[in-house]
Amino acid sequence: MQRILRALRALGALALLGAAGAAQAAYPDKPVRLIVPYAAGGGTDTAARMIARKLAPLLGQPVVVENKPGGATQIGTAYVASAAPDGYTLLMGTANLATNSVLYARLPYDVKKDLAPVIWATDVPVYLLLPAASPARSLEDLKRAAAQQQGLTYATAGTGSIPHLAGEQFAHQTGIALRHIPYKGSSEAATALVGGQVQMSFDNLPPVYAQVKEGRLRPIAIAAQARNPDLPDVPTLAELGVPLSASSWWGVMAPAGTPKDVIALLNRQINTVLADPEVRSYFTGLGMQPTGGTPEAFGRHIADETDRWRAVVKQAGVKIEE
Repeated sequence: MQRILRALRALGALALLGAAGAAQAAYPDKPVRLIVPYAAGGGTDTAARMIARKLAPLLGQPVVVENKPGGATQIGTAYVASAAPDGYTLLMGTANLATNSVLYARLPYDVKKDLAPVIWATDVPVYLLLPAASPARSLEDLKRAAAQQQGLTYATAGTGSIPHLAGEQFAHQTGIALRHIPYKGSSEAATALVGGQVQMSFDNLPPVYAQVKEGRLRPIAIAAQARNPDLPDVPTLAELGVPLSASSWWGVMAPAGTPKDVIALLNRQINTVLADPEVRSYFTGLGMQPTGGTPEAFGRHIADETDRWRAVVKQAGVKIEE
């Protein structure tokens, strides 16, 4: 009898394992939502839609991009942080995952406790830009102009953005007196720069790519470790003696508690997407650098960026009006 009971228990255990395996294999069995914490049409939205289009056939389910803008990405991020941890609601996270943690005293989520990294998708270096009409052609020209005019103004797409913080670090490292002029978005900042309302700007390439290609804006340096092959004449700031590397970035996050096998599957498939030649060509053509890697590497990147920008915010005394 004992032998029979042991055999029945073993069969029951095998049945449970089989059922669990079938449940795991079923993911996904319905559409997956990718939440973008910005309005449609921007760089984050563009990257998310490309990834979603290529990811859907790999998962065998639609990947639907939903825009939930507001609160410097807080609304969309909080939505995902409070979603069911089942892999069906994901976030196209941004560098705000790092900067918001050091700029705001209160957030409706905790990045470490409420979200789980899936994959670092793209890196988007910051550029130092001048209007085409500017007589300055080099960093030395800017230093001379700043000395003559007792400082220069620079535009960005908003207080607390990576370009803003990069500008603060640039001012600290070069000794150039800069006054930050924040705008509501990159298009407004670029318009002000072209119109001569400000003297320079820091921004990512995607939102100003058209103005650069048309010659209305002139990038004079990139805050990256290497030059952009599409703009080979633009030197890195390091080449000019300024040890500054700064970039916005995007990556996929899931609610904390999402099963590890689901995260592993998403990570594997999105890595496949990022290796797709069409995707790589599309991203690099817009000034984005496909990244990829493990969830653990993305988690370390977020932590490193949080520590790094915390120091800059403290040094520059950056404050957000809540």
